[in-house]
Order: sequence, then structure tokens, then C-alpha cells
Amino acid sequence: MTQYYTRGRTMKKVMYVAMILLLGSAFSSFNAYSEEHQMGTPVTHTKDFEKMKELVDVWEGKVDMGKGMETLRVTYELTSAGNAIVERFAAGKPHEMVTVYYDFGGKLTMTHYCSLGNQPHMEQMGSGGNELVFVLSEKNPGLASLNEMHMHGLKIALEGKDNIMNTWTLYDQGVKKSEMPIKLSRIKM
Repeated sequence: MTQYYTRGRTMKKVMYVAMILLLGSAFSSFNAYSEEHQMGTPVTHTKDFEKMKELVDVWEGKVDMGKGMETLRVTYELTSAGNAIVERFAAGKPHEMVTVYYDFGGKLTMTHYCSLGNQPHMEQMGSGGNELVFVLSEKNPGLASLNEMHMHGLKIALEGKDNIMNTWTLYDQGVKKSEMPIKLSRIKM
């Protein structure tokens, strides 16, 4: 009887040692994958994305959002290991909106999370100079219908280091309804 008891204890010890070795090997492989994944290959961005990175800061401007002139704050921040720029328009206001700019397929693109409740997806059209012009994507507009009210375009005119003019284009029922120009100045903090 002692022989079976001793053999059973020995088998349990062997099983425990095997499990520890297997788990150690699995964690070692996971750590190697994790380190490789974190390091990754460096990403090369378009020159227009690099131009957008110059906007990373806090900006202010005055605009009429339908209830008279108000001061609004717009922030641009770099995120996702430097691969995306998040714009917060009218930060802290009831009509706050978020736009995420990123490179896709060699082109600067953006998705605008609008206070209208939709998410128009826009691509940059053309390149050069001090303007970045975005137009609703034909392939993936990000809308349930092109007839719903939505932001259809954005032009960002860089006016020196500390001033920009953002002009948003609103469409409704498939036609241009209005443009909203907003002059923004970098806040000196």
C-alpha cells in the first residue's frame, strides 16, 4: 500500500513540475510577443499628418452656433503612440464634438463624431500649401443616408504658427446648406 501511495505522490510532483515548466514557457513566449508588439516597426506618416501634428495644443475662437456669439475651445492632442490626432471641438459645451485624424492607405483621413448623432468619414483631397481640405468619403461616408444632415467637408487654413481658420461645410437633403468659418488662435499658457 505504501508503494502505491509513494508512487502517487511522485506522479503528482512530476505533474506539478511539468505544469510549472509549461506555464513558465508560455509566459516567456507571451513576454517576448508583448515586447515585440510594443516596439513594433516605426510608422511613416504622410507629410500632411506631420503638418496636422503642428496643431497639437489648445485653441480658442468665437463662433455663432445658433444662439449668438460664444467663445469656444478646440484642442488637438496626439494619441495612439503618435498615430492619431484627437480634436475636441467646443470642449466642455453641450455640443462638444470629437474628430480623429489618421493616415489610411497613404492618405490623411478623419472621422467626425458629430453632435448631430452621425459619424461622417472624410478624406483629404489634394495636398500642398497651407490648407488641408477634407471631403466626405464616397467609398465609406459613415452615414445611414447621404440625405441626412451632416458635416460634408472641412477646410483647415494654417495662418502662421498661432492662427488657423476652420471652415466646416454642412449638407442637408443632399445639398450644401451652410458653411461655418471659425478663426482660432493658439492659447499661450
